Amino acid sequence: MFFLHALATKRKQLLAAGDTLALKKLPVVTVFEKSSSPGGVWRSDRNKHAFDETTCNSNSDNAEEGASTNMYEGLWINGHKEGMEFFDYTFEEHFKSPTPAYLPRQRILEYIMARVSLHEDIFQNVLFNTSVLSVTYDKEFEQFVVSAQNSHGKTTTQLFDKCIWASGLNGKPRIPYDLLQKLKNFNGKIAHSSAMDRIASLTPCDHNNAVQGKRILMVGDSYSAEDLALQCIKLGAEKIYITTRTGEGSASYMGSWPENKVEMLWYSQIAGVKEDGKTIMCDTLNNDYAPACVNDISIIIFCTGYEPNLHFLDEELQPWKKHEDCGVWCLEDFGENSETWRMKENAMTEALGHVAPSKELELNSDYIVENSYRRVLIKNPSMMFIYEQTSYPLLEIDVAAWLSLAYITGELPIPTEEEMVERNKRELLDSMHELSVRYEIDNNFSAAWCALPSDHWSNDTSCSKYRSYLDEYNSYEIRILARDMKDAKYPLQLGDIHNLNTSGLKLLKMLCDDCIGRYTLSKCDGETKKWKTFRDIDPTPFRSLVTDMASVPLKGKWLEIDDDGNPLHDM
Repeated sequence: MFFLHALATKRKQLLAAGDTLALKKLPVVTVFEKSSSPGGVWRSDRNKHAFDETTCNSNSDNAEEGASTNMYEGLWINGHKEGMEFFDYTFEEHFKSPTPAYLPRQRILEYIMARVSLHEDIFQNVLFNTSVLSVTYDKEFEQFVVSAQNSHGKTTTQLFDKCIWASGLNGKPRIPYDLLQKLKNFNGKIAHSSAMDRIASLTPCDHNNAVQGKRILMVGDSYSAEDLALQCIKLGAEKIYITTRTGEGSASYMGSWPENKVEMLWYSQIAGVKEDGKTIMCDTLNNDYAPACVNDISIIIFCTGYEPNLHFLDEELQPWKKHEDCGVWCLEDFGENSETWRMKENAMTEALGHVAPSKELELNSDYIVENSYRRVLIKNPSMMFIYEQTSYPLLEIDVAAWLSLAYITGELPIPTEEEMVERNKRELLDSMHELSVRYEIDNNFSAAWCALPSDHWSNDTSCSKYRSYLDEYNSYEIRILARDMKDAKYPLQLGDIHNLNTSGLKLLKMLCDDCIGRYTLSKCDGETKKWKTFRDIDPTPFRSLVTDMASVPLKGKWLEIDDDGNPLHDM
């Protein structure tokens, strides 16, 4: 959808400039879309065959390939809306007045759809209700062979010069089948977070409220656990338990939960079910924490994330290797000496000192993967990928669409295979100086960090040192976004890979304020903790990158309003 909008925007610009030569370079695009209408995961009705307590019990490849994901009714965004605003259609234009920093899913979907419809009917060449069966590459004719099937069962095969995979990272629910086996005697409902609408309405105005008065166990501490826990509290759940293996998910950083209704089961994983069918036993993954046991559980929700739908892509065309096939590297592979290498001074230097790099470093990070280079497949640069990597998925996908279009039109030259490999190496080396990346790819570094005492300032989110560290930690992903904006000639600019401009620094500050808003809930007084969520924090730091319009407070306490901001008791 965003690629089609980027194409329509570029076409309008070239027509206005009378650049007929450049117009001829624009591609003719065919889009295959499994759903019946646009909106992707932002549509709450997209998933007709989501995993629930029935389909969860089948470890079937066919079941997984038939699954997709959706957002449940009642979901609100977890990140501030200013990171979702587009340069050519602002929130001010759409909503006609200031809005809160955090909005319901439906409002964002309406905004997205209004924005992509600005220039032309971009959906005229979209084949809705059509599933891609396979994509291969014919090396002799240098074309992609795409086989697809529509909802009537008709199968077609077409040839294309370029191929863009834009199915998103949330393609299908990640179902932990090993845990399902341990839960086979559970006497309650089980669902993946994407299928919550199948077992309970999550809209306060609906009387089909199956969570009221219930004790709920959530597996995983991701964003979905954070949001679902809050939504279930709003709907009157009695108690919510959240298991976390690492303590690094979004829910684990919540300073406090309304009415103290959420209990984190730190460093734990499900071990089994007692004979009563309602008591869940959890093993500990950390000897400093005792095994947990929670009773009278009625609903278990897998907040275990998603996997991309890649099954239809030929293995040679896939952007990532399977986990077991992922490579490792050491500094010597890239001409460095592990003994003499030193990380640049940073916010954690005083605390950690010099940490010798691991002999084996991960070859894949959130931003660098060995099969591809900045949205293109290294072995076949006619194969491209649009997906999210940063905290601002909508903005990033829009930038990725512009970048892909620049590659296709030749406005941005694609490096040779050798150049792409070398540039990935250089980026890996450079990223070893970035706190966020080194923590991810270097086990020695992450172990040293985790070994810091619990009372160290890096665990005190209210101190000034922590804020400086957070700015540095989050800076890299904004600079990655800024780099791609610059190369794609995206109309909104944040700086470059080395330095952020005023807008980039503004976005970085809002990202950190968004994080701090969760952490500092722990500092609230007892009465405030009974109702306050991160969506209730002071909205004034959140200002539009385009218009500078500030966000405004919600119309009431988040727990007490519906999606329109009306008091729940008035419905």
